[in-house]
Amino acid sequence: MKFEIYRYVGPSHLAPDGRLSVRSLVDFMQDCSIFQLDSEQTLDAWFKANDAGMFLAHRQIHIVRMPVHGERMRIVTWVYRCNPSYGLRNTNMYDAEGNVCVYSCASGAFVSYATGQMVRVPDEVLHTVPLYEPYPMEYLPRRIAIPRGVEAVEHEPMFVWRFLTDANRHVNNARYISVAQEYLPEGYGFSRIRVEYHIPAKYGERMFPKVYSPDLDTTTVALDNEEGEHYAVVEFHK
Repeated sequence: MKFEIYRYVGPSHLAPDGRLSVRSLVDFMQDCSIFQLDSEQTLDAWFKANDAGMFLAHRQIHIVRMPVHGERMRIVTWVYRCNPSYGLRNTNMYDAEGNVCVYSCASGAFVSYATGQMVRVPDEVLHTVPLYEPYPMEYLPRRIAIPRGVEAVEHEPMFVWRFLTDANRHVNNARYISVAQEYLPEGYGFSRIRVEYHIPAKYGERMFPKVYSPDLDTTTVALDNEEGEHYAVVEFHK
């Protein structure tokens, strides 16, 4: 069976427009995905024995409708491809009537916590993870190209504060999106988000936001370190 959890949309989950915030949406999806990984007992045991885990490489989110306060949402995730180095999954959110509100895909690499290098999971472990058909959606490239011929609008650097980090001791995947949203024009609406994750940002470091707007429909925010390397690149599309 595909893995699912339920969440009620509460006051702390809302954006200023009264609907579920993107931050809370991604938190819901992350929780569902991590719980699914934890439920794969053979894979989880191998991760623990080898001090390894999954590093999220990219996420692509399509928003159909953001729910409002009080709605009970069903979040469903499943793996549709897996090899010794990385896995691919879908994670969707449905309302009480079964209508899809958000659909998404994501990829993650298997890495050693000690070295930060990729590791290979044995086939006999991978074969215990059930695979399902991928959700019918447009699968865009994992890599997000910085728009060419467009001058970046550079903003003041911001410190990585503790509230942005999680138990992995670096910025939580969802928080990069929240930070990038701060550099969108007021009232900027979007129906698709793409994120490419590069280097984990840690407490005390500084992010240098660079905003690219090649057209009226797309805005790309690069969150860089002092050397100009990307922590993450976030693309919003109307």
